[in-house]
Amino acid sequence: MIKTTRQLLLCSSVVLGVFACGRSADSNRDSAQSAPSAQTPNPDAPIVLRGTVVSVSGNQLVLQSDTGTVTVGLAQPFHLYVRAPSDLSHVKESSFIGVTTVKQSDGSERATEIHVFPEELRGLGEGSRMMAPDKSAGASRMTNGNVSASRMTNGTASQSRMSNGNVSSTNGSSLVVQYAGGSQNVTVPPNTPVTELKLASRELAAGDQVAVLVKKVSDGSLTADKAISTQK
Repeated sequence: MIKTTRQLLLCSSVVLGVFACGRSADSNRDSAQSAPSAQTPNPDAPIVLRGTVVSVSGNQLVLQSDTGTVTVGLAQPFHLYVRAPSDLSHVKESSFIGVTTVKQSDGSERATEIHVFPEELRGLGEGSRMMAPDKSAGASRMTNGNVSASRMTNGTASQSRMSNGNVSSTNGSSLVVQYAGGSQNVTVPPNTPVTELKLASRELAAGDQVAVLVKKVSDGSLTADKAISTQK
């Protein structure tokens, strides 16, 4: 159990997004997925543990990931977030978002999917990092940050990236995601799929696939008050 927990912490401590640990390089990508970043992780940031819920009993959660089983204490009130269909009208200035993009031939980026985060998850995963290529696409990047300017971009898709950040400027078909140390210009086609992370109307249950945002307390145990459903 101790060894398993250490393995999970090692995997999760470098994860600045939500859905990375326990997911192979050729898995589907989404706005909360990430990989190790060259930036220095925030020591106060939650650890992200991804896996399948084995059981929930009282104030305790047992999670099964690819690296083993871990027990997490649930702090109250505990919140579970799920993805709900949305549209571009909800991508507003100052929104915190995650946007998946494909690289164009001119070096610009085109959005293929956008996720809008609630205020209480603002800042989750800020930064920029490369991701391993999958079988159907080239190398990809996840970028978490703030948006401050906008411009149109065009071209042929050739490389996937992901950006998370605050929308501070949009211009119909384009926006810029700005993060600590850089920014990403993104073209947003009118048919770009948009989802929102919202509080679930149900409780966490066995079989749920989730990313749990945990913290390590002084006695070495783990506690969490938030989890995000990773189920499509």
